Amino acid sequence: MIDKNYIIQIIENKLAGTEQFLVEVKLSPGKLAVFVDKPSGITIQECSDLSRFIINDLEPTGFLSTHEIEVSSPGMDQPFKNYKQYLRRIGRDLKVTTADGKQHIGKLLSANEHEFELLEIIQTKQDKKKIKQEISHKLSYNQIKETKLEF
Repeated sequence: MIDKNYIIQIIENKLAGTEQFLVEVKLSPGKLAVFVDKPSGITIQECSDLSRFIINDLEPTGFLSTHEIEVSSPGMDQPFKNYKQYLRRIGRDLKVTTADGKQHIGKLLSANEHEFELLEIIQTKQDKKKIKQEISHKLSYNQIKETKLEF
């Protein structure tokens, strides 16, 4: 049986030195799903090339006789799994749910390996006037339950 860690290792070795990065590997009975991305967005050709690479590596093991392989980018509606996905979305609006259940919607200002900064605009009414307040949040990834693009 092929180990998920083995698959992750061969993919990371293949992607080393490129802009492409591994987002997630899902291994379930009968299916291997690999999600990759890059700062400018992954192309169909790049997914196809990686798929062929994985097939060539796993063919001698017999794995392909029992598993379908799918290589794609993560969907825009899927939660972020990797800090590099944040880097790719700087300037975009995100919906962030923290581990304590609070939700924040705002513009992603910056990101690094440890944390990201989100600018949230909160509207309140005071004396029949709408007041906009900008709040900047620096959040570490371990504080986050889920982050998605906000459409």
